[in-house]
Amino acid sequence: MKRSIQFAVAILAILLITIAHQQATQAADFDHSKFDHISKTYVDTEGRVDYNGIAADNMFREYMRSLENAKVDDLSRDGQLAFWINAYNAVTIDKVIKWKPKKSVRETFVPGVWTGTKFFTSRQHTLAGQRLSQDDIEHEILRKRFQDPRIHFAIVCASSGCPPLPQFAYTAGNVQVKLAEETRKYLNSKRGLQIDYAENTIQLSKLFDWFAGDFESKSGSVLNFIKPYLDEKAMAFMDRKPKVTYIEYDWALNAKEPLK
Repeated sequence: MKRSIQFAVAILAILLITIAHQQATQAADFDHSKFDHISKTYVDTEGRVDYNGIAADNMFREYMRSLENAKVDDLSRDGQLAFWINAYNAVTIDKVIKWKPKKSVRETFVPGVWTGTKFFTSRQHTLAGQRLSQDDIEHEILRKRFQDPRIHFAIVCASSGCPPLPQFAYTAGNVQVKLAEETRKYLNSKRGLQIDYAENTIQLSKLFDWFAGDFESKSGSVLNFIKPYLDEKAMAFMDRKPKVTYIEYDWALNAKEPLK
């Protein structure tokens, strides 16, 4: 009888610990539901964005305010990763709405000439209590802390050469699966990779040129990183050691219509 009581007490203790752990985990999750709604409502299947619609939706402004004092250190590693990916994309959307570029976030006063601007470097947003730019998020947080090159297919620079903006928000629960999916999608699209089997050449997105070190650190080489995401024919082609060139990056704004 005594053993039965002890066993029951032990089981109860385990259940209480499990429940407490689940509650703590749930409490530590950041609520990205508003951004998920925005993404589903105003982004089409090609990744084109209805910036005018987002600008008129109070839910987006509420989400932006929620990022300001977020307690990111309380989140799990995946929770932090999801937070900073969403923050990058949300800040980029907000800047497009406020800056109202006509054709590109890199446009200048010279028609047809696109170059570096302060769009990615100006610190106009407070995120988790810090004044940050997109470059701060990308290079100082995502690349340094997480060292996962798949983030390059998740953060979207409001341009047509970028990976398409997804119709969902990243969360602690989906970030690993979604990063793999978005990487696969990009590498099997003309934006990411183009193969000429006859000429034994492969054209890659400039992302693989600009951030080659990230992919090499993870997989030994850019081509080694790419291979697992390809179909069997393309994967076998990589063994032919094709000549690698890069696709000209398309900086055209990924807007569905001109900004108002």
